[in-house]
Amino acid sequence: MLRGLEATATAVTDQRRIVVRERLRFARDLHDLLGPRLSAITLQCELARRHLDSRPDAAHDQLTQALSGLRDILEEARRVAHGYHCLSLETELASNRDLLESAGVETEVTLPGTVLPAPLQTVLATTVREAVTNVLKHSRARRCRLAVETGNGAVRLTVTNDGVPRAAPPTAAGLGLRSLAERVTAVGGSLGHARIPPAHYLLEARFPLS
Repeated sequence: MLRGLEATATAVTDQRRIVVRERLRFARDLHDLLGPRLSAITLQCELARRHLDSRPDAAHDQLTQALSGLRDILEEARRVAHGYHCLSLETELASNRDLLESAGVETEVTLPGTVLPAPLQTVLATTVREAVTNVLKHSRARRCRLAVETGNGAVRLTVTNDGVPRAAPPTAAGLGLRSLAERVTAVGGSLGHARIPPAHYLLEARFPLS
């Protein structure tokens, strides 16, 4: 009888742990995958509002991009809810280049010389999304470089931008970067970021490529 009760209690505890893990996964995925995109759409709408009177064509283009982004969010939310999501790195790089250039940031993109595994593409795409959101929110960038390069059995992503204020506070990881670092570490990678005097910022992620 006692053993039966203990077994039941263990089963209930295990079920609760599964539920907690699933809730944490869902919350992390919502933040990492959808949070930066929502921030980007907010910025696009703000740009459209500024250009509405003086540059109506530009405002129209930015609103069109924002609407497309909202449709993408609906699809990604469905994937997160079902525990499946896979982002295309090439598509994410192109999307973020368009977003940066619509904000007046001259952007250079370097693609990897080989096709990367789907799970790794998702982590890289998520990293690009978070990095570009930070570029737009925390700098007055005029130039930005998004580069994914392979070599020596590894993949290296770098996001570099100018326009970092001289009076910027010491580098510290916010919630987005902390969550991103956990995701990067989970696949054996490493994440670093630093202010480079006089006015540049670098985010770098490295992953083993087996």
